[in-house]
Amino acid sequence: MIALCAFILIAYSHVWAQTNASSVAVIADKGLYVDYVQVVVEEALQASNRFTLVERERVEDVLEEVAFQQSGITDQDSSIEIGHHLNVDLLVFLQTHRVGTAYRLTLKAIDVETNQVIRVDSHHIGPDAETMRAGATALARRLIARADLLRPVEMVRIPSGQFTMGSTEGLGDERPVHTVHLQSFRLDRFEVSQIALEDWLVEQGRKARADIRNATLPATHVSWQDASAFCATRGARLPTEAEWEYAARGSDIRTFPWGDGLPSPERARFAERTPLPVQTKLQGVTPDGIEHLGGNVAEWVQDWWDPSYYGASPTHDPQGPATGDFRVVRGGSWNQSADELRASARSYHNPLKGAGYIGFRCAQDETKNTE
Repeated sequence: MIALCAFILIAYSHVWAQTNASSVAVIADKGLYVDYVQVVVEEALQASNRFTLVERERVEDVLEEVAFQQSGITDQDSSIEIGHHLNVDLLVFLQTHRVGTAYRLTLKAIDVETNQVIRVDSHHIGPDAETMRAGATALARRLIARADLLRPVEMVRIPSGQFTMGSTEGLGDERPVHTVHLQSFRLDRFEVSQIALEDWLVEQGRKARADIRNATLPATHVSWQDASAFCATRGARLPTEAEWEYAARGSDIRTFPWGDGLPSPERARFAERTPLPVQTKLQGVTPDGIEHLGGNVAEWVQDWWDPSYYGASPTHDPQGPATGDFRVVRGGSWNQSADELRASARSYHNPLKGAGYIGFRCAQDETKNTE
């Protein structure tokens, strides 16, 4: 196997809105077609709204300072030194090799803070210029689609407390209104995306299904069982119905996750034809910073469905009925009316089947994640 060329993509990211971008530097080493492949990768990354190119001179200065040589291009210690000098969070290596008459491009992403390899990917890119361009572009697009997955999942701590669950203004299944006490827990800031679910499905040996062009949309058509298993793989779980309503309603008994103001396009996605990307930030964020609890996609929760459960619910950390035929769904969706976005509104669905309007997010016990 003969090395053709090597690139280092050096990226960093922070908490960002959907329109923000991570900074990336592309460095080409010696080799056949190196300039051509570099241009292809740079074009794809620059065209996205997820990465912007760092000035090449800045990276070259750092490489010279640490005496970085080609023989050490995949050495993690050298990579971390470069990352610290550049004050970045993420290093993503791209390296191409000759395999027979064709070429293969391999990607390796390293988190600077933890010194952990967090992603490895590869793609055939040869042997001619046309297939090189197509292959390099495809790999770059896979990186772009997974930009959010290169950083730790953001979870919001919901402190322990009590709140009034249910409503006298809603349907009968929202009564009786009752007081619930909950231990502190953590909840995903954003809904799980299509690309996050796809990577999980592939890890489970199942067929990939997400459209990479819609990678950042919420994961939908997901059964309750798959949503629960996805969260368990992360060391998390689905939130209980009480936890979900507490996060959406708070101890101040908000009508909607953001407050008492009526839903609007600026606050939530509802009565529309499609959902929004999960990290789109609207004005309907909760006071704790949780996005899209009202609208975008409805969300699976842990509990079995029972319309009369509130009459027998425990006052402390209720877990829902022991059995049932359906699972509870909360939050309203992109294709539902404004009333479904109320923090107390309840719904249900067959746990064996997903739906185009149902997604999910994960929760975690406080004891499993310290501040």
